[in-house]
Amino acid sequence: MLFIVLATTWSAVVIELVIESARTRGRELVAFGSVLAAPGGFAGIWILCGVSATAALAMVTAVAYARGRRLERRMAAELDGRWEEISERSASDATRIRLLSWRVAELQTLTDRLADDRAARRTGPARLVVVPDSPKDVASGR
Repeated sequence: MLFIVLATTWSAVVIELVIESARTRGRELVAFGSVLAAPGGFAGIWILCGVSATAALAMVTAVAYARGRRLERRMAAELDGRWEEISERSASDATRIRLLSWRVAELQTLTDRLADDRAARRTGPARLVVVPDSPKDVASGR
């Protein structure tokens, strides 16, 4: 913002210089009612052209700087947003991994318990399971 203010001020001074010097047809360089120099017609015109070019260059530079700063701020905001998304995703992935590792440990414990139960059944006494006959089988004599 400061650069735009300075460039605008310089441009206003140059416009005043060019307008007042044009009244003398370039023989004298006049600004704010004071004669700054008297280089003559041809040289005065070239000096006014050069000063005008510096004012134009100052404005272009100031506007480009302001646009660059605005772009830089926007890119920084986008980068901050991306980092926030990445950190949220990383936190959710870490939570998922912890949950899955807990579930794996629980499943391993259940699997071990089931394997122990099966081994105990194989090595333990054989059990005979008696299933009573259904009433239909008793009536039919089977």
